[in-house]
Amino acid sequence: MSANDDNSAQTTSYRDQWLQGHFQLGAVGTVDTSPYRGADNADFGGLPWLAFDSERLHVGIDGIRAKIVQGNWGSVSILGNVRMKPFDDDDSRYLRGLHERDWAFETGVAYDRQFGPGEAHIEFLHDVSGEHEGKQADATYKVPFQSGRFHYEVGGGVMWRDSDLNNYYVEVRPNEARADRAAYSADSAFLPHLDASVAYQLTAQMMVRANASATFLPDEYTDSSIIEDDVIYGVGLGLVYQF
Repeated sequence: MSANDDNSAQTTSYRDQWLQGHFQLGAVGTVDTSPYRGADNADFGGLPWLAFDSERLHVGIDGIRAKIVQGNWGSVSILGNVRMKPFDDDDSRYLRGLHERDWAFETGVAYDRQFGPGEAHIEFLHDVSGEHEGKQADATYKVPFQSGRFHYEVGGGVMWRDSDLNNYYVEVRPNEARADRAAYSADSAFLPHLDASVAYQLTAQMMVRANASATFLPDEYTDSSIIEDDVIYGVGLGLVYQF
């Protein structure tokens, strides 16, 4: 094989790492408890699921991840993420009249490495949409294991959020204060979390996936006059077809 053929093969191989992959189509339903005072105990949601995955690229309704560097030491990816707004002001009478929150778009970077039986993941995100102008770092460790057609993953970690992002969730400005809603501004804080998921392979192309999470709110959240719970629980269930 000539040198030109070698270069062509290497180029094709690198291109395939990005573009040679599979699509996923399906639907996902979610239930999340609300920590907000006077709000319904649970928020129900549902979304169509559409994603593309290759060795280096993930694009889906849950965000974008592009693995730009990888080696025996791990991998580095760039991220794009949409953060859903935390509440609507009609979710509770204690939230009415607060300044409007909207969705935010965030970008960042992540580092992943196999460590022992699982994988360590560290990521950093910051708002580029100007909605909250905050930052978040998250360090997690997850262990996968297989049993027949079931694939499990369990783990947890801790998030750090700066004051701008925390205030996106819990701030009450002085001009929004009332007799039943004191003004409040949060500092930066750490939020521990636990995560678990299970996937069942129905067929070679179809899979059912469920996940559960618990996020523990620190005093910087629970001291706010609009927060009444100190744990947020989440459950999701999805049916995905891969092709």
